[in-house]
Amino acid sequence: MQTFNVNGAALAGEEHGAGELLILVHGAVGDFRSWENVVGALAARYRVITYSRRWHHPNIVPLGGEAYTAEGHTADLLALVAACGGGPVRLLGHSYGAAICAGLAAQRPDLVRSLVLGEPALFALVLNHPHGAAALEQTANLTQPVIPLLRQGQRERALRAFLRSVLGAADQARLSERVLQVMLDNVPTLEPMLGGMRAGRLFTAQEAALVRAPTLLVEGGQTGVLFQTVNEVLAAVLPHAHRAVVPNVGHALHLEDPAAFSQIALEFFAQH
Repeated sequence: MQTFNVNGAALAGEEHGAGELLILVHGAVGDFRSWENVVGALAARYRVITYSRRWHHPNIVPLGGEAYTAEGHTADLLALVAACGGGPVRLLGHSYGAAICAGLAAQRPDLVRSLVLGEPALFALVLNHPHGAAALEQTANLTQPVIPLLRQGQRERALRAFLRSVLGAADQARLSERVLQVMLDNVPTLEPMLGGMRAGRLFTAQEAALVRAPTLLVEGGQTGVLFQTVNEVLAAVLPHAHRAVVPNVGHALHLEDPAAFSQIALEFFAQH
């Protein structure tokens, strides 16, 4: 493990391989270890950076009321790109991490060569979509017990409630004990993350149109309506969108079938 110093924070992570720079950005209740089953395949062709986003294990939790927002994490990713030699770089992200990658690509299109976005959590894009809005409301309702459970010290129940809201029971059952332990280590991030998602600025279709990099939108063949709809809407507004499906998995994608996910990403990066 090593440390990347960005924007006044020391973020834990690792570097593997050599060649063009590829940065991996994990999702909710994850950290740099979330990529441990895909980094080997990717590092055979690229210089791969994995890191734990601010707030996430084993980083020091920020003090002084600092907000957990996509804007803050995007600023950290921008600083990390600069610290690692600047762009253009390739980015691969999952869920919340994929949303951060999309935000950077819209903000600084000159820094991004190509993108792989695994079911990005860009929920504002479906607010006016009938099926997407209904699925978003259902997900939000399912997350309501998470913060009270955390405040009662019931971390495992809080994690199960959160996973039920975004994965569903079948997807959750396919996760390994190792994956679940990594998630449990990051359960304290759920309260600031959920609060930040409600208070943060929304990513719009107009911003998506600013992304110039070829972008692969990946979804699980068994994922839910919410993430299916986000990818559908995003594919319509991104200038250079491509789509791929990892069969027999849900939202967890690389955590359920790392080999298939890695192969899809490598094939796309080889072409773009």
